[in-house]
Amino acid sequence: MKADSINLFDFLGNGKTIFKIPVFQRNYEWGKPQCEQLFNDLLTAEKEDQDHFIGAVVYVTDSGKKMSHIYRIIDGQQRLMSLTLLLKAISDIDAENKDEIEEQYLTNKYLDANNHLKLKPVDHDADAFFAVMNGKEYNNPSKVVENYNYFKKRITDSGINTPQLYEAMNHFAMVYIELTNDPGDENPQIIFASLNSTGVALSASDLVRNFLLMSLNLENQAYLYKEYWIKIEQFFTTNAFTEFLRHYLIVNCNNKLNTY
Repeated sequence: MKADSINLFDFLGNGKTIFKIPVFQRNYEWGKPQCEQLFNDLLTAEKEDQDHFIGAVVYVTDSGKKMSHIYRIIDGQQRLMSLTLLLKAISDIDAENKDEIEEQYLTNKYLDANNHLKLKPVDHDADAFFAVMNGKEYNNPSKVVENYNYFKKRITDSGINTPQLYEAMNHFAMVYIELTNDPGDENPQIIFASLNSTGVALSASDLVRNFLLMSLNLENQAYLYKEYWIKIEQFFTTNAFTEFLRHYLIVNCNNKLNTY
């Protein structure tokens, strides 16, 4: 395990990096309160002109793949998605820095033109994210689109020049924790279960999905998620799924369970 503090732009700026959100992660769920806090953090960084800590990100690198730049995000994906949407909103308003933002922080020039975005969200959010990042319409309900539009409005309403806001993002500081799949390293599953810095509580279904899928290789994760898990989720709302899991365990487990 390796851990250190890092500037946001240094973290995002590696040209060969891909940030992959694994299939066992939840959908993008940040709402207005979390986005409001993030933008207020940006205003604070702009006003005080000094570094501002915004949280942590935990990721796994694939051991055995030399020079791999694929980071599978274990914790911090909600914040990483929101920061990406905020940068996109700034770039769409700030013509002066648009090319720099998109080339250095939002895209990977080593990827195919149709698949060049650095951040790879879960399937549920992929179409909306692709539409936003490519300036296309997306008419279905989506937190991705909703929060992108929220950031654009806040930028316009702030009365602050977008180059100043862009420069202020350079004051965002974070902690990164890099894990590998080596047997001697920390268990990513334990890290996921114990860390939740998004401000949106993990549901029981999030934890069960993580427990079942995270220890598998990427191919099996993708197969089981698409063939089984996503079909189960489609039958339930989040709350109903949690209730189903609770009642299933009560009926099928001999151990006494705490109920709430």
